[in-house]
Amino acid sequence: MEPNSNAQSPIKILCIGDSLTDGYGLDLPLRWTNLLAKTLSVQIVNEGISGDTTGGILSRFYHLIQKENWTHVFIMGGTNDLYFDIEDEIILGNLKTMTRQARHYDIKYCLGIPPPYYYADPSLIENQFLTSKALADRIEHFQKVLRKFAIRDETTYIDFSTHMPVQFFLEDGIHPNEAGQQQMHNIAKPVFQQWIL
Repeated sequence: MEPNSNAQSPIKILCIGDSLTDGYGLDLPLRWTNLLAKTLSVQIVNEGISGDTTGGILSRFYHLIQKENWTHVFIMGGTNDLYFDIEDEIILGNLKTMTRQARHYDIKYCLGIPPPYYYADPSLIENQFLTSKALADRIEHFQKVLRKFAIRDETTYIDFSTHMPVQFFLEDGIHPNEAGQQQMHNIAKPVFQQWIL
């Protein structure tokens, strides 16, 4: 958990997801949620867990939204589900369940479209069902599916699938590096600004 507090702001944002929310591989001040907290002077708590699936995120979600008086929640997941060859419909069902819980508790919510995967060495992917290219293709397809779902569901979303070239990623091709975290901050900032007004 990474709290960033501002006593003057009534805004309290929960960010929940996997390593892409967490900011895997980087020191806390360099992670996109911490950069946003500083830029916008709001409290953001990052509950991203590396390796988590949307099923795992969902299992944590209800407890977390009961724990504090959140005003907003950002939800992003699905990349690890795709790695385990979980169907898009199951991923969308988990995400939709979280948005409905947030709605029930009058918490404004926002979905994140995961960034792309720039596969390199096929040996990095140990999953027996997916090659590196197959995973990249699945992620690209899911980005479109999720974008379509958010539009149809009239859900605010932040699209990290665009304006994220390969130089913004660590050597694994899936986790944004320091420049990538700054770019995620840049992409999210206008949406968060509008979202929290």
